[in-house]
Amino acid sequence: MSLRTSLLLGLLLSGCPRDAPKAPENLASEARRALAERDRRLTAYLVEAATTQGDQTATHTFVARAPNRVKGTLLTPQQVTLSFDGARFFKLSVADKKLEAFELKLPAEKAALFLTTQFAPFVPEGYRTPLLPSKGVTATKVAHPRGPEAFELVMTTPDEAGQPITVTYHLRFPSGDFLAKTTKAGALTSEVVVEAEHCDAARALCVPKVVVQKENGVELGRTTFTRIELAPEVPNDTFSLTAPEGYTFEKHELVESGADGR
Repeated sequence: MSLRTSLLLGLLLSGCPRDAPKAPENLASEARRALAERDRRLTAYLVEAATTQGDQTATHTFVARAPNRVKGTLLTPQQVTLSFDGARFFKLSVADKKLEAFELKLPAEKAALFLTTQFAPFVPEGYRTPLLPSKGVTATKVAHPRGPEAFELVMTTPDEAGQPITVTYHLRFPSGDFLAKTTKAGALTSEVVVEAEHCDAARALCVPKVVVQKENGVELGRTTFTRIELAPEVPNDTFSLTAPEGYTFEKHELVESGADGR
């Protein structure tokens, strides 16, 4: 190698950045680690919230404690409580004066899907961890007004007709705090955007205080958290419901379809 070539190569190398940009798959793994670490710090919380859509308002409370204990109570327009104590799912209806207890005898993935479906209305994005597939996530780092930097995570899956649905998350970098979610399906664009936050310096995380739902840029509704407690003391019996006096009590089993031979 000539002296000129060596000098030129040395100049080129000295001008290169010391830290090369992270590959998308590495950044996606970093986002997953950030979310897992955030979950580790947010082991319990209690919230009270009001959701307004048009001229209608619904209020609810929700309490969660790791591992696998959750309870949500719809206060208005009618009072219904759903709870899971780690083994049984409860539904308490004031209007029907009835308490139902369901033993979950489902495979782990189906049990998780059932519980997510039941409790999703109580827990907006930012309190529950985004469900990221193990593959197919495109990750980049972007500027964000609430960031100032954010993970941008994009994933596309087909709907029942084979048409693409694209979901984009913006999570604060590097903490993983939820900032926004956009879902595009055909001509429809749905958004969930954090407008205000409650931050906990000791736990180095923020949770939503005001969340706005939009459709094609038009606001559909908003949820305002009027009470937020992070890491409250929550005893076990909070989640195991008993029938109040005068209520009927029914026991059921949730089994996989066909598992009982029918």
